[in-house]
Amino acid sequence: MKALNKTIYILPVMAALLGVACESVSDEPQAGPMPLVVEGWIEEGAAPVVMVTRAVDLSDELASFDDAVERWARVSVSDGERRYYLSGRIDTNYTPPFIFTTSRLKGKVGHSYSLLVETETDSVEAESRLMPAPLVARLEAEPVEGSDSLYRVRAWFDGIEPDGMYRLFVRSQRQDSRFYGAFMGTFSGADYDPSEGRIVTRGGHSLYDAEGEFSHYFPYGDRVSVKICSMEAELYDFWRVYDSSVSLSQNLFFSFAENCPSNIRGGLGYWAAYGMDYRSINIR
Repeated sequence: MKALNKTIYILPVMAALLGVACESVSDEPQAGPMPLVVEGWIEEGAAPVVMVTRAVDLSDELASFDDAVERWARVSVSDGERRYYLSGRIDTNYTPPFIFTTSRLKGKVGHSYSLLVETETDSVEAESRLMPAPLVARLEAEPVEGSDSLYRVRAWFDGIEPDGMYRLFVRSQRQDSRFYGAFMGTFSGADYDPSEGRIVTRGGHSLYDAEGEFSHYFPYGDRVSVKICSMEAELYDFWRVYDSSVSLSQNLFFSFAENCPSNIRGGLGYWAAYGMDYRSINIR
């Protein structure tokens, strides 16, 4: 696994927040096109989703996230037997609101998936294997201390492996259009205590209700879905550093990290194959 260069740029396609940036140790300008940034995944039983952008130099006052989106990239995924070409389309459930996907390919446990992204000037690739996921055995809502209307969720899982690596995603039916990474949701099997389970709260993301006040917690009457995904060591390293960056940031939507790991060869970001299971609970 490689690390990102220490150049000032923002990755505008991280799942939990709008982006991750790396601090610069040099004032030298970036030569040539900015690196390609890929955020992509394929889940068990679901179609692949890939977003492709260019890194944006935060020192450039004219930087535009809209201009950074690569809408004409050729994106394909191979399952080892066949290569599937993904179509680009607008989807406002994502940031940026443009994704590549196909309904002809669904993730299967035990399969490896190879991603290839090609533009006029760049070609990046990555591989990931989809491993079995634990089951979400039980969810319980717990009131937040000092509030009579906000709750957090505690989750228990069956099938956690001591050497396994996992990430939690969560969706509030009232507040979210899809699953987003839970706050500090990355953990290893060795860190899981089956008697305590795991606390699950919302992670910040760029599509939250801008007119309301963001909360990590869930309101009374909400329906909350918790998803656990299994992943390889490279993805665990990426999300562990990312979670640490988010927790230390004082800005919910621009998180700064140094030397974020990546499994993208020739670019930045990540490509993930996730085994998954989920369960829902009504907050009552």
